[in-house]
Amino acid sequence: MEDRPLSIRARKKVKAQVEKADRDRLMRLFQRRMELARSGAVFFRDGKLKEALQNYFGYLEVLEKTKGIAKGKLEPGHFDLKKDIAEMLLLSGIFWDLSKLHDRVKQKDLDKLQYYLNQFVMFSKGMPYQHVASELVRKYLLNGLPKNRKEFKDAHIKLGGGSCFIATAVEDYCNPTTLDDLRSFRDEYLLSRGWGRQFVRVYYRIGPTLARGVLRTPEAFQRLLAHTFDRIAKLT
Repeated sequence: MEDRPLSIRARKKVKAQVEKADRDRLMRLFQRRMELARSGAVFFRDGKLKEALQNYFGYLEVLEKTKGIAKGKLEPGHFDLKKDIAEMLLLSGIFWDLSKLHDRVKQKDLDKLQYYLNQFVMFSKGMPYQHVASELVRKYLLNGLPKNRKEFKDAHIKLGGGSCFIATAVEDYCNPTTLDDLRSFRDEYLLSRGWGRQFVRVYYRIGPTLARGVLRTPEAFQRLLAHTFDRIAKLT
């Protein structure tokens, strides 16, 4: 009977040792992927794109192994939205950098660009930093940087795009002040009226789908639609 307390204490000791070893392992993996993420960001900033890719891919590989996830299958559902929000923000930034890196790929490799843009949107939409992510895409578009403009515009629309979804889809053909004028009309007129708020709610539900449809229409139609928005903006 005297051996029983010893046996219980021994099991508790072994359990504590196993738990500590597991915590230490997770901490080492965390430190390793943070090192890879920081190095990737520095290489990207310095224009060393090959090295940036290697470090970013290394970060993703370590993270996937830590969470026991198959390659390329990371989703927000694998994270605690309260405890892991900082790393989710980091992932959003990494997927954004990878999207820009793959913006220069050959046409046949566009699926890689689309994958990273989708991951960027997935790890940004609905998060506290969604507006910041949307602004990153808007400025990238505004500066005329993307080679594959349609794909980046679609990402901007999915992130809200200022919520003027259809106008955002044709903003390349609009007057520079049109989107701001339309947003002011929404904020100052529509949202101050009951019917206007109802209209905005319905538009927010169907707007992204309509905007993606507009992106697939001929340029002539998009120009006509942009001209219509310009005229509406002048009336507001």
